[in-house]
Amino acid sequence: MVPKIRKKISHRLAFVALACFLLLLVGIVATVNTNSKSSGSQSSSPRIERRGLVTQVIDGDTVVIDNKRVRLVGIDTPELHPTPEPGALEAKQFVEGLCLGKEVGLDVDDIRPKDKYGRTLAVVYIDVGGSWVNLNAELLRMGLAEVLYISPSEFNPYRWLESGN
Repeated sequence: MVPKIRKKISHRLAFVALACFLLLLVGIVATVNTNSKSSGSQSSSPRIERRGLVTQVIDGDTVVIDNKRVRLVGIDTPELHPTPEPGALEAKQFVEGLCLGKEVGLDVDDIRPKDKYGRTLAVVYIDVGGSWVNLNAELLRMGLAEVLYISPSEFNPYRWLESGN
């Protein structure tokens, strides 16, 4: 009897998680569409230096793009290892849902392109409805990440929260 209860609970949790993810995705698309209609300016389009395929999501702030680890600059998500911190799995699943197996755009930090572990530091942009969306900023806005500003850096994550970019 206990295994059936556990299965029902795990199925319900999976359904709730999927529903939350879909609601978040709809919110992102709606925000992008509202912003693009109100701005109408191409000058706010992001600087995409290169594109690549996301083949793995390590955690909420580190992905593998074209066999290279990329650290999302300016943010910090809860750690998965050694024991998952609260919110770590949600952040990872959010990133997986938006970019795993998809092409993304990168704007590498020109001032500090690598961290001490050799990972590329960059803003990752996802294509949502034909518009580029700053994934780093979305993680902040959704409450799945905190600001981690390490100077020197080309990017100021506090501005992402102010401007909505």
